[in-house]
Amino acid sequence: MHYTNSMENQTELWPMIPKRLQKPLPSTAKKVFEGEIFHVWQWPQKLYDGSVVEFERLTRPNSAYAVGVLPDQKILLVEDMQPHWQFSQIAPTGGRVELDEDPAEAVRREFREETGYQIGQLLPWFTYDPSSLMQWSVHAFVGKDLLQAGPKKTDAGEHIQLLTCTFEAFLQLGRDTRLRDSMMRIILLEALLDRKVREKLHTLLYE
Repeated sequence: MHYTNSMENQTELWPMIPKRLQKPLPSTAKKVFEGEIFHVWQWPQKLYDGSVVEFERLTRPNSAYAVGVLPDQKILLVEDMQPHWQFSQIAPTGGRVELDEDPAEAVRREFREETGYQIGQLLPWFTYDPSSLMQWSVHAFVGKDLLQAGPKKTDAGEHIQLLTCTFEAFLQLGRDTRLRDSMMRIILLEALLDRKVREKLHTLLYE
């Protein structure tokens, strides 16, 4: 069985992924704050009773990450610690999508910097919006045919250790509150409960 996927057919493949809720920012929205990561927008919004109130929304750069599959079929993730956190987190490798990048370019760059591996084959997995109050999409991928390309090049504000696990251990991470991405946790928990979801995930990773 050969696995094919695209962001367009993800609802059929992964029905637990919520559909995009937000409409685009209206043309009347004005930026009232611009930070390093977050921007705040406000606009007059007409309500159902005809009254008008001020609405707000945050925007930030989109994110992209990849779950790596090593030649020995181990899953490659990272354990990440940052100065403002109380404890480390487990996560797929990734980061911000820059303005001049698409998500696939961003995840290849981040993966190389954080792990030292270069992704050969990159498969789309799913996309979702984590917050109803923020314009922010997260793009998930699976990275295969990994090649060691040199040392890691991590930022001074993060301490990253590579973490490898079997497919069975990967599924169990759905029960681990340190796994950063909530949507991935949902999929892993579904895979523990539903044989069809488990088989679909195994196919995505290994075929």
